[in-house]
Amino acid sequence: METEINKILKMPAGSVHDVKYLYVAIAGINKKGGLIGNKDRDIDYIKLTINNYNDNKAANFGFYFKPKEVNLEVVKNVIKELIALKLIKYEFESYELTKEGKKIASLIEQKKSEEIKIIFTKLLMENYSIFSDFLKKILKMSNGDGVPLPIITSEVYDRFNGELENIAENYINILNKYTKLNITFNELINNFNKIKLPEKKTDKIRAIQTLLEKNIISAAFSPILTSRRAYDFVRSRTTSLELTNYATINIDGFPVEVTYMISAFEPVFNYHTRIIKYLNETIYINLPRYEEISSTFKNAINNTYINRKDDFGYVKVSDLRDSVCRELKISDNLFDDYIKKSYSESPHWLSFTYAGAADKITDKRLPIVFEKPMREFFTLVRVNPFR
Repeated sequence: METEINKILKMPAGSVHDVKYLYVAIAGINKKGGLIGNKDRDIDYIKLTINNYNDNKAANFGFYFKPKEVNLEVVKNVIKELIALKLIKYEFESYELTKEGKKIASLIEQKKSEEIKIIFTKLLMENYSIFSDFLKKILKMSNGDGVPLPIITSEVYDRFNGELENIAENYINILNKYTKLNITFNELINNFNKIKLPEKKTDKIRAIQTLLEKNIISAAFSPILTSRRAYDFVRSRTTSLELTNYATINIDGFPVEVTYMISAFEPVFNYHTRIIKYLNETIYINLPRYEEISSTFKNAINNTYINRKDDFGYVKVSDLRDSVCRELKISDNLFDDYIKKSYSESPHWLSFTYAGAADKITDKRLPIVFEKPMREFFTLVRVNPFR
């Protein structure tokens, strides 16, 4: 592993989606006195801490599935990245926290999340051009509003009798209307005609989804990204660091997933921002304080609720979060904090409940969690008239 570890990575390993794996590894090494050996049995300790992190996260949010355990290869990639970022060093057959690594370990112990995000944003932007390039591609293609990736549902498939050309043409029209891509229909269909689609409906839907995604991602983000896997990796990192966010929405009657910027390379936001300088550039992250946007925030909640409520007068928390975050260009974490503050100010305004097993909980479909007076999580919310 020593010869591999000394290579400077052009981009982080795609297996390490969650940037918090880096935090967990640093905290784990710190608990061992800032030093661990290089044998598999030593690295296995870091694997255990990461798997515990994933299990605790799943339990805290009530995930309906048990997280897949990471293997030693993922952990070795975490270590490679920490070395590339100069947060640990390899010598004397051991991995030891550097001065900067120890500083971060101290911040983790103190739960200084703001400082940690600033440090890691700076580190990733300075060491891996792919993150800055990703943001600039979104800015160039859509003025920061995002490139819509199609979601081929059974309803979309049935609407066009499973005809690939008709499905593709409608999504191309959306892309050309809302972005600067200018994908031609013939170009896309020529790519599709090289591949034989499966017969089974569910497999065919999945294949159409994959084909459209690959071609759109290549058109929008080439040469830096050409696959959904790489796209998800970069998007996961930038979203965790509050540079981007993403939402499932409907555009012109079609379901899409849009990753949009909640940061900018110029001071364009009207409220409080997190300012991070790296290399010869500056990134501004939209972090409005609650007092600055409480009225706008509540109006966005109310307007979304009116448009999205079901027959029982409820809206899914995840749908509400997606809509409000996209409208205000804020992170999911900020939404969760502020809806709790709004509720504490006016408890009669919002009513929360739990949909049960019908509402599957994933990383992007998280419930609202209240810790006091007892720990509860909710997946549905109703907005009541002010009294």
